[in-house]
Amino acid sequence: MLTIEQLYSFVTTVETGSFSAAARKLGKVQSAVSQHIINLEIDTNQTLFDRSHRYPVLTRAGEQLLPQAQAVLAQHQRLNLQVQALDKQDELKLTLAVDEAIPYDRLTTMLKSFSAQYPECELELLCASSLDIIHLVDTKRANLGIVFSELSYPQSLDFESLGTVQFELLVSPNHPLSHETSSHIDVLKLHRQLLIGSKENHKGWFNTPHSPNVWHADNYYMLFELAKAGFGWALLPLHLCEEAIAARQLCKLKIDFEQLGWQANVDVIQHKSRSENEFNKKIRTLMRGLLN
Repeated sequence: MLTIEQLYSFVTTVETGSFSAAARKLGKVQSAVSQHIINLEIDTNQTLFDRSHRYPVLTRAGEQLLPQAQAVLAQHQRLNLQVQALDKQDELKLTLAVDEAIPYDRLTTMLKSFSAQYPECELELLCASSLDIIHLVDTKRANLGIVFSELSYPQSLDFESLGTVQFELLVSPNHPLSHETSSHIDVLKLHRQLLIGSKENHKGWFNTPHSPNVWHADNYYMLFELAKAGFGWALLPLHLCEEAIAARQLCKLKIDFEQLGWQANVDVIQHKSRSENEFNKKIRTLMRGLLN
């Protein structure tokens, strides 16, 4: 009969690349991890690792078992978190971390409904870059986070889509890129890029540089001011820049055959240990449709 210990030893060996590394991560001796995997192979009547190399390599049977084992362990972790939360009462304090590029007028509309339903609830708002907010929620410093979508989140987090925000590629009218229509997007590599970053230097797809010459800022308001001053080009939320565009302090880049603006997906994220809390469920319900 398969056991949780066997599955943890199996999955951790795959993740770490060796039996010894898995043992260190699990806080066990290597012989215990090896024995769990041997027992798993006996119970499944399959060889799960090719041990003829320096490091164990998954067999075809191991590859087929891996996603199922990962799914079982994820549910096991969620069950443990739910058990830990059974005796906890709603704290009626909400710490909400919001990327500053989210339209605040939409957020305050949602907060009016929140205030009406929970007039005694203490509210703390934190503003940071999406990458920093992911860390705040992952470490439970914030109950909920509103962020621009990442391709993947830490396994400890749940997420739900809220809608989109329009971004545009912008420069100062005094910048060389504003004076003509460029033939291709690679011309951007010849000019400084103004790019969103994070206080803790966290990396994500949203702050991947396109140009070798990059200036970073951890908030879009600073990027907005740097772009207006002509220091480089930046991908900025359109709602922050509409007045500056109308006043000709910023302009959209023109590239032949390229549509450079796009709709960036926005998610609400929460630690799995808090996802089943009734208070937090109701707050997530209030957020649905925030950007639709």
